[in-house]
Amino acid sequence: MNQVKRIQEFKSKGLSIKKIARLMSISKNTVRKYLRESKSSTSTDARSDRELEIESRMCKMIKDLTKPGVTRALLWEEYKEQCPDGFSYGRFCERIKRYRNVQNATIKLDHRPGYYLQVDFTGKKLHWIDRPTGELISCEVLVCTLPYSGYTFACAVDSQSQENFIDSINAAFLFMGGLPAVLLSDNLKSYVKKANRYEPTFTDLCIQLSTHYGVELDAARVGKPKDKGSVERHVGIVYNRIYGPLRDREFFSISEINEAIKKQLEELNSRKFQGRSYSRKDKFDQEERQFLQELPSEIFEVKRSVSAKVQRNYHIVLGEDKHQYSVPYQYIGKKTQVIYTSKTVEIYLGITRITSHCRDRRKYGYSTFAAHMPEKHKKYAESRGWDATYFRSQADRLGPSTRWAIDQILASKQLIEQTYNACLGLLRLKDKYDAERLENACAKAKTTHRASYGIIRNILKNGMDRLPTSTQPELFDIPKHANIRGPSAYQ
Repeated sequence: MNQVKRIQEFKSKGLSIKKIARLMSISKNTVRKYLRESKSSTSTDARSDRELEIESRMCKMIKDLTKPGVTRALLWEEYKEQCPDGFSYGRFCERIKRYRNVQNATIKLDHRPGYYLQVDFTGKKLHWIDRPTGELISCEVLVCTLPYSGYTFACAVDSQSQENFIDSINAAFLFMGGLPAVLLSDNLKSYVKKANRYEPTFTDLCIQLSTHYGVELDAARVGKPKDKGSVERHVGIVYNRIYGPLRDREFFSISEINEAIKKQLEELNSRKFQGRSYSRKDKFDQEERQFLQELPSEIFEVKRSVSAKVQRNYHIVLGEDKHQYSVPYQYIGKKTQVIYTSKTVEIYLGITRITSHCRDRRKYGYSTFAAHMPEKHKKYAESRGWDATYFRSQADRLGPSTRWAIDQILASKQLIEQTYNACLGLLRLKDKYDAERLENACAKAKTTHRASYGIIRNILKNGMDRLPTSTQPELFDIPKHANIRGPSAYQ
């Protein structure tokens, strides 16, 4: 290096190559070589300065590219304003690409069998058709993957709500046939209450699920999808192996979608890895299943509790569904405790359960038991259900003559609804008298070929149904009179 420096000094003073060679006791070709290398080194230093300049800016520029309206062309223009001798646009873009590739370097992770179950919702949704309306209804799809074997589960649910999330996790555990040590997801609202890199706070329902199954909960860092890279990759595989084959099929319920997903999952998990002699299911069965914990005897059931006041219509409102459930009317104004799951709604007064219903998710609907209604409301409800079939079926229980009388009343008016009160009145005569007398009274009216509520009531009131047949006068026989002509007058 000292020789190179002295050669450079002699050259800078204007000495010729021949004279420098004689002074340094080296050949002229050696002098020329050192001078060439010295010149190349100087240009390299200049390039290094430009490289260092752009490297110092690169981290900020990559972050700026994620902001709205920021392009590589804009960044290059700003760069050239500050460094006029900097790189051209093409080389500038090449440096950005190279920097990104270096920053996106990956590492192979060695997963423990049966340790993590990674879960994530797909970004794209599936759809089913509501038959009555023809409406296209979207549904979410949750994907669960065991990273060690790649064994994968997927199911469609109504939404990303806590309840649907818990139901799908239950289904995943049943599908795997065991429990992992840790459940890992991103920061879903149904999973994480408060995100934190070191100590995330999980929702109450997920903590209950963790306690029930003995499974630990973990969450990926915010904005770091690679923390659960296996399930992220399998979301793409689900698109290819499930969404793709089902793209032209029509479904009319979520259950139909899940049946189709189940068949595609079997094919996916049984499909051999490229270039290998085993599949996800093979690896899971042979190497991972034994590390899963045993399932408890009962799956976790989401139970929630809310307070509700019994309204004047003897119903309580379950706010989550905006649906109303009846309680015995004697409890109007009382404050109750409602404990509900995905299938049942139980209503307690203190420690006493006063009623229970099957859960109904119809918004603004009513679930009402007749036994909970006041007597007047029962009768009104009965009247709302009246029709000709109802009255005929009630008459059949009393006898053929009563059925005949009901048929006569139903046919007596052009608008059949106007006959329902008369039919009801006739049937209630059995309460004041008895069923046998009502049947006899209708049989008596049948001889006149006319029937109405008034006729049957008069027969019973006057006791005409009890008269012997031989002594009973005709009810509407025309009396004999000398001025009344008979059949002989017309011969």
